[in-house]
Amino acid sequence: MERIKEIFISYGLWGAFLGLVTIVIKPFISIRQTLRDMLITFIVSMLAGLLAEYMDISTPVKYGISGVCGLFAVRLYMITDAILKTAQNDPFRFLNTLKGKDPRK
Repeated sequence: MERIKEIFISYGLWGAFLGLVTIVIKPFISIRQTLRDMLITFIVSMLAGLLAEYMDISTPVKYGISGVCGLFAVRLYMITDAILKTAQNDPFRFLNTLKGKDPRK
């Protein structure tokens, strides 16, 4: 049980550190976006780190995988958000575009 608590604490601190790194990477965005990015980075990096514990690799590699996943998750969120906003504006055109039909013809 002590090992599990230690793992959660270490990846929690790592996730918090990566959340602070996100502030340094994009310093001039709104507070709301900063908190959203920090939360996404924290959750994904912590979960990726916990999943990496099951792999038989060295500890620095586990932290590296965890960090890359956390920082990449913010970009994936932004891409998904843009796609969903496009679909929200004109859903039928978006679906026709996905089907491969040109809606302008």
